[in-house]
Amino acid sequence: MSLLLPETEANAPSDEAPVPDVYRSLNFRSLQEPYNHSSHDTMASRYSTLDADSLEVMLNGGLERFYKKFNHLSRKINLQLPTPEFDNILMIHEGHMVYHGPRTEILDYYRERGFTCPPRVDPADFLIEVTSGRGQRYANGSVPLKALPVTAEEFNALFCQSAIYKKTMDAIAKGFNEHQFESAEDYKKAHSVVNLARSKDRSEFGLAFIQSTLLLLNRQKLNWLRDPPLLWGKIIEAILVGLVLGMIYYEVDSKYYLRMIFFSIALFQRQAWQQITISFQLRKVFYKQRPRNFFRTSSYAIAETVVQVPVNLTVSFILGTFFYFMSGLTRSFEKYIVFYLVLACFQHAISAYMTLLSALSPSITVGQALASISVSFFLLFSGNIILADLIPDYWIWMYWFNPLAWALRSNMLSEFSSHRYTPEQSKKLLDSFSIKQGTEYIWFGVGILLGYYLLFTTLNALALHHIRYEKYSGVSVKTSVDSVKQEEVYVEVNTPGAVEAVKAAKGSGLPFTPSNLCIRDLEYFVTLPSGEEKQLLHGITAHFEPGRMVALMGSSGAGKTTLMDVIAGRKTGGRIVGDIIVNGEPKNPANFSRITAYCEQMDIHSEAASIYEALVFSANLRLPPTFTKEEHLNLVNETLDLLELTPIASSMVGQLSVEQKKRVTIGVEVVSNPSILFLDEPTSGLDARSALIVMRGVQSIARTGRTVLCTIHQPSISIFELFDGLLLLQKGGYTAYFGDLGVDSVKMLEYFASIPGTQQIHAQYNPATYMMEVIGAGIGRDVKDYSVEYKNSELGKTNRDRTLQLCEVSEGFVRHSTLNYKPIATGFWNQLGQLAKKQQLTYWRSPQYNFMRMLLFPLFAIIFGTTFYQLSAGSLKKINSHIGLIYNSMDFIGVINLMTVIEVTCAERAVYYRERMSNYYSPLPYSLSLWFAEIPYLIVVIVLFVTIEYWLVGWSDNAGDFFFFMFIFYLYTSICTYVGQWMSALMPNEKVANVAVGALSCLFNLFSGFLLPRTAMKPGYKWFQYLMPSYYSLSALAGIQFGDDQHMIAVTTNGTTVNKTVAEYIHKTYDYHPERKYDFMAGLLVIWVVLQVAIYLTFKFVSHLKR
Repeated sequence: MSLLLPETEANAPSDEAPVPDVYRSLNFRSLQEPYNHSSHDTMASRYSTLDADSLEVMLNGGLERFYKKFNHLSRKINLQLPTPEFDNILMIHEGHMVYHGPRTEILDYYRERGFTCPPRVDPADFLIEVTSGRGQRYANGSVPLKALPVTAEEFNALFCQSAIYKKTMDAIAKGFNEHQFESAEDYKKAHSVVNLARSKDRSEFGLAFIQSTLLLLNRQKLNWLRDPPLLWGKIIEAILVGLVLGMIYYEVDSKYYLRMIFFSIALFQRQAWQQITISFQLRKVFYKQRPRNFFRTSSYAIAETVVQVPVNLTVSFILGTFFYFMSGLTRSFEKYIVFYLVLACFQHAISAYMTLLSALSPSITVGQALASISVSFFLLFSGNIILADLIPDYWIWMYWFNPLAWALRSNMLSEFSSHRYTPEQSKKLLDSFSIKQGTEYIWFGVGILLGYYLLFTTLNALALHHIRYEKYSGVSVKTSVDSVKQEEVYVEVNTPGAVEAVKAAKGSGLPFTPSNLCIRDLEYFVTLPSGEEKQLLHGITAHFEPGRMVALMGSSGAGKTTLMDVIAGRKTGGRIVGDIIVNGEPKNPANFSRITAYCEQMDIHSEAASIYEALVFSANLRLPPTFTKEEHLNLVNETLDLLELTPIASSMVGQLSVEQKKRVTIGVEVVSNPSILFLDEPTSGLDARSALIVMRGVQSIARTGRTVLCTIHQPSISIFELFDGLLLLQKGGYTAYFGDLGVDSVKMLEYFASIPGTQQIHAQYNPATYMMEVIGAGIGRDVKDYSVEYKNSELGKTNRDRTLQLCEVSEGFVRHSTLNYKPIATGFWNQLGQLAKKQQLTYWRSPQYNFMRMLLFPLFAIIFGTTFYQLSAGSLKKINSHIGLIYNSMDFIGVINLMTVIEVTCAERAVYYRERMSNYYSPLPYSLSLWFAEIPYLIVVIVLFVTIEYWLVGWSDNAGDFFFFMFIFYLYTSICTYVGQWMSALMPNEKVANVAVGALSCLFNLFSGFLLPRTAMKPGYKWFQYLMPSYYSLSALAGIQFGDDQHMIAVTTNGTTVNKTVAEYIHKTYDYHPERKYDFMAGLLVIWVVLQVAIYLTFKFVSHLKR
């Protein structure tokens, strides 16, 4: 088993001493992929080696169990803070290999080259310090100081001259010989490797095509079944939309059949649009597993497509059946089957098309942009918005390539070929709809839709196989320190308020109130799905004093993070029993966040902000207004120095590496100037040097008189002994030890040594590792119950007495109730200003969202405008087509904003939850900042779209009509955008939000007054139009264009043709009245205001954060 020990991220690959890669291997990363999933994938595979990255992040002392689980593999493991259970070590620094050989020889190797590891220094820390150029303190005198290697190149050159390197290269040159073995175990391993290699020669995949396809089908099925909100959301949406559609078109006149059948088909485009989000989430797993030959791309594409079939058929059956039999279409089983068949074929074709777009796109936003372009063509050239005989010759090809047009034509021809209509009636109605007659087109349509389905599925497989988009992963920036002394001073002094000298020089010693934090008999219960309560914490009593840094440790499941969340008030459910006392008073949740800071394990930040901006934002909102702006900035700059973030302060958070984001997480909390600092796994993802720098900084913060409680696992000796005290939990949430560590951890070691039957620590062994092994953390063996030992010990009784003493009010500590803290540090206007600035920066740095709109909307305007270029309103068909264009324009632009804003808002929602838990601001300024952020972009894109489309089409040349048209269009589009923001806040996740807005957009369409004019609606549901912004918008837009038009057109009613003015026709048919345009505008403004209130109330009272 080999260990990869990197000091820093590789800046560039080195050509010197290349790292041998002679194995077929499997790799998994700990931070991005859960341990259980990755390890189970590995054990089920047929690989000969295992590559693992940063396992200590999640194994919490259980490395021994992990090693045994994968004992059948050759293992290469990258650890930041390793333990000594390895055979070989591979060390890399700045892309150069500085050692590769046996673990037992590495210390001797460096001793011969002038460096000796002291007894109380962790070997891993020693190796990293030496090879990263800071090893002078370990010089043993055998080599002159000036001759010691410093740079990565020098260490690489030394290693290339060593006997260890020569031995490795000789082994590689000889290759693997299955007949050279020294024991039966070696013989067994050799043959297993040879057999595996031979099987790989036959096929690069572990399973045959049919087997892997069936396995993938089963997995995809489980993905759907285990997402009840999405699955039931689609079914409920189908029921509701089907019923509403059937109710609205109940026994409607046949002259509205074109629009009715058009919408019953077109709405599946909106449902398929949701597939982009679903496919993107699944694509992450595909990108992980496909390069490792878990399956063939064709198997995945087939499974991804086929698993949608039962869902699609169920949705189309429910929706189509309600609609078909309620709307008054021909009650014939044959016609119903044709209608359902066409519906299902179109549904599958368009779903496969959206899946293809997700494979072609680098992000959801780009995928939705491509979908919007496609849907604009499908809708416009379907034969409904503009009738087929009115489409210009240069666009008519789109009509014949359009799957929506084929589906609409097939169902229209099927309906009007029934015996309900005489041949004359059928011809007259089809001619009025500009649909070419011929029943053969019914089956042409079905065949073409099935062909599209197969084509899009095949192209999706090819796209997945040949196109791969990897998210940018940041690279650590190399920092250099001239000397050990300089580094130590740098860390110890440049800490906010660390020493008076710094206060005098920079004026950054911001005042705070030291705090004693005590927990007494603390217990925590959660309710299981069965209704039973489970106790996670059992009677924990401890105290945390100012100026001390206490480690909270334990195995997985011991309750470390649970305890910290309970103390910090971060739990959103469960039942808490016991007392939490601060300076002699019960903790007051209203102001507790003002004196505390919580560094979460997950690094959740606005990715579009720079590091500097993130820290300034936190300081400006969490420091009270009594501090000046200069003090804010001094504190920010010193925190950047403390965490070594100054060289990259202008970098965007989204482009940082894991360890850099971790330092940003700590930084945004430190600048709040807390009295109590909670840190959850602050060293996870950090290499040994970075972890030591961060924890020295945290120690310096504690030395200023702050109380620090920190969960941590697998710390090196250097990091572990930075702590003053330790609270150790054993599995089940019991206290196994609480007390001081002492110099060289002597107090903790003496305590465990005093317990009969406890194994003694070995020489040069990490006390943290020893302690975890003693209590049985992660090893799975029966051990002594150390919680009982602690409870009955003299130490336990002394600690309890001290805790009870600190729970009393003391004159030495200020009671926080006397300080009149407000829950939020700053006022409303400061919150609003800071949030508005942050949101504007986020939007400006989101080109895929905003600039995509700026490019697409003018493109849509050109497409719509050239299709209706200077088309007169001189006939009934043309008038209806013009109204159809206005309907389609406002609906389509509105829906694009409705769908695309969800991703942006959902991405920021997680950041909002974190910042609200820390009381950065209240929900009102946050909701208003979302509104402000959209305004400039909406104005720009609406001005571009309306100006281009309006004058290309040739609508009214009255300036007042033009600007009023633009304002109404802006109001409607902004309402759609804010509906998307509202759904993002209201729904549990992005997928369900997409389903919800799909259903809402259907209602907007049905009640707009175009698909079924208001005059044709039944009184029972006509009132529902007053709730729909689309009704007010279309009535105002169409009314101002045609409400006063006195041109004559021929109108046929009940077989009689009469001449009417355009104004008379739209008054009677659509109930549009230009004199009511300000009423319609007022209706839109009321809805707009109600939406803003709804967004605010949702952010205030609805939270999907579960802890």
